[in-house]
Amino acid sequence: MKKRRAQHALTPDEQIARYAHVLGTVPASVADKAYAAAFSAIPPAQREDILGQLRAELPDASVPASVSPDSFAMLMRDLLARNTLVRIPGGAMVAAAFVASAPVASYFRSGAGSLTMDHQPPWVHQLAGHETAPVDGGRTHHRYGISGLASLDNENTGDSRDW
Repeated sequence: MKKRRAQHALTPDEQIARYAHVLGTVPASVADKAYAAAFSAIPPAQREDILGQLRAELPDASVPASVSPDSFAMLMRDLLARNTLVRIPGGAMVAAAFVASAPVASYFRSGAGSLTMDHQPPWVHQLAGHETAPVDGGRTHHRYGISGLASLDNENTGDSRDW
């Protein structure tokens, strides 16, 4: 029986690292939808706090006075805005909501990201609802090993050579 590890709360640094991994993996169209979904998932008071922190760090014209989820997604297309987001205190909350968003989960569940699941960390498998298990109970290929080939050849051909 497979033991599951106890879930532990992620530190802000772990949340930012997961965000960076997902952001580097998903296409821009998925990232835009994920930013909008993440911003929508955050309570309005915290949205205003995050926007205030971004306004304090970014040039005056960058962050409008009132930002809709779609406008927030457009703002996050800017590398300086994304860099600022990961440095402000509320940034980890946005990062966690971004990673857990429906567009990201959908990308890894049934989109192009599902094709790369073998190369994704286990937490991405959990996010997408994929069961993670070692391939073939630890065997990583489907070919016979050297000793397996020798015994098959010996049985089939009567050859007694030792491979």
